[in-house]
Amino acid sequence: MAEDIPAKPRYRRHPHLGIETVAYRGPLERMPTHAHAEFQLTLYAGAPRRFRIGGHDFAGAPRTSVIIQAGEPHSSVPVSEPVLALRTFYLEESTLAEVAASLWGGQGTVAFRNPLIDDAETVMRLEAAHRALDHRSLEGEEKVCVALQRLVRRSAAPTGPARRITGADARVARARELLDDRTAENVGLDELAAAAGVSRFHLIRVFQRRYGLTPFAYQRNRRIEKARAALRTGKSIADAAAAAGFSDQSHLGRSFRAVMGSTPGEYRDSYLSDAYLGALR
Repeated sequence: MAEDIPAKPRYRRHPHLGIETVAYRGPLERMPTHAHAEFQLTLYAGAPRRFRIGGHDFAGAPRTSVIIQAGEPHSSVPVSEPVLALRTFYLEESTLAEVAASLWGGQGTVAFRNPLIDDAETVMRLEAAHRALDHRSLEGEEKVCVALQRLVRRSAAPTGPARRITGADARVARARELLDDRTAENVGLDELAAAAGVSRFHLIRVFQRRYGLTPFAYQRNRRIEKARAALRTGKSIADAAAAAGFSDQSHLGRSFRAVMGSTPGEYRDSYLSDAYLGALR
């Protein structure tokens, strides 16, 4: 899998598909608990890792493929050496909803039964699709559609009726909406607790139970998403940090690397390089 994977992260965005791809070969240290707005599908090769994804805790073999629901907290740590190769898809929820509709009709996204993908044929198709998309192959779009259909058909189910919202859920949702609306601002626990109508201690406990992250960790993730969007447009790291609410470039750099496994500069340079090469074609 590693023969054409670079030593620096290579990002490609495919907006018409609702997909971002990443290819990388090198060390990947401990990834603390975090979450992404998109589904994350990663094909690993190299040294084994231990994963915690939602309620699942498992050791990954030298070749491990995982799927993580949008918003699902997850972390991983190397078991021995941190060196590996990976190919990752970040998939918008609307993309998975389109796959589900093509298979089962109706509306709504999907729920994966297990984060571990152990079907060798599916993994092979996903790897081929990732390589094709990464290198702008004309058949890449078709390959990824076929591979995702197989993945969803074999490993997921359409979501059922919406989960009943309890009073506690509704209150803590107000705190989350406040963080979404004011991502770049420093919103303190007092204000969040007041919005939810609960104490600060109760807010932290219920928020983490509902979303798998503390309010601070949730806001950090939202800020990183905002910084990613700014960096893709070519903004400077300083401007991206300021727009997303980080105190400075160093603060953004530490948080970004912990969650994305790359630096903001590597992320931005990958897109700038891709845009330059596209202009030459």
